[in-house]
Amino acid sequence: MSKGIHKIRAILKTQCVVICIGFLFLACSRPNSVESISDHTVVAVVDGSEITAEVLRDEMEVLLRQFRVKDESDMTLEEKLILKTKGLNRIIQSIILDKEAALAKVYLSKDEYDEAFNEVKSGYLEDSFAKFLKVEGILFEEWEKKFKNNMLIKKLIKVSVNSKVSVSDDQVKKYYDHHQQEFQMGEQVRSLQIIVASEDEARTIQKQLKSGKIDFSVLAQEYSLGPEGPQGGDLGYFEVGQMPEEFDSVFKLKINKISETIQTPYGYHLFKVVDKKPARQMNFEESKKAIYDQLLREEQSRAFENWLVKLKDKSDIEIRHDVLAQIN
Repeated sequence: MSKGIHKIRAILKTQCVVICIGFLFLACSRPNSVESISDHTVVAVVDGSEITAEVLRDEMEVLLRQFRVKDESDMTLEEKLILKTKGLNRIIQSIILDKEAALAKVYLSKDEYDEAFNEVKSGYLEDSFAKFLKVEGILFEEWEKKFKNNMLIKKLIKVSVNSKVSVSDDQVKKYYDHHQQEFQMGEQVRSLQIIVASEDEARTIQKQLKSGKIDFSVLAQEYSLGPEGPQGGDLGYFEVGQMPEEFDSVFKLKINKISETIQTPYGYHLFKVVDKKPARQMNFEESKKAIYDQLLREEQSRAFENWLVKLKDKSDIEIRHDVLAQIN
């Protein structure tokens, strides 16, 4: 079973959709229906805007790609029906938010789009962005339309919701006082690393290190395949669990001692511990930014949900459940 199926099942189990899913039972009671729903059939109407079966099917395809589902036959009937519900809910939400953006006079400028688009492209090498779209089977025009819409909605939410939400210093301090167990730092080590492709090469380097004639960081710069190699192999500080489990033995090393060769799926490693920090309780000053960011995200999420419910309550939404149940 694909990872996409596991992911979609986990998400669908926790998603709260606005659309009533009573149509699930309607669909299950008509398993042998052969009536064909054409692309032009209207599935729902939102404030006068019609949503056709074609639009819904396109959105379902987007969701399947998003969840990396390659074979729909792995999905149960209920999962397919809930997927339709989620797809329709996203379309309805998009229509409502687009309308609200127009009413609030929130628009996306060319400069805003260009800056965001260039930031996306900067994460790809040369023409790899175009190759990515081709592999995913997405036309650039289709991607650009959704990208612009997502940017517009984010701007609307920032203006209409997030800008009106705040978190006080008292809230942050209260959270810290009542959740101090969350701010326990485990023992940390600062280690240098050399990673090579073969065990023989690792042994050769280890002999040079044991001779004491050449520094670990110099050999890391010369031989290590890791991205930190040019910096002398410095991995910085890390706790147990932050690195692959094979690294846990590094915590047993004394400062300035060199490990035996450790094999991982990435290659053959040698480590040198250069410093250690004991486990300790983080103080309030160290913790407050992370607490503030977390509380702000939670407040913004609650405010958004309440705001969205109000928008939907004042919208005229008609869903044709009999049609929805028959779409495949």
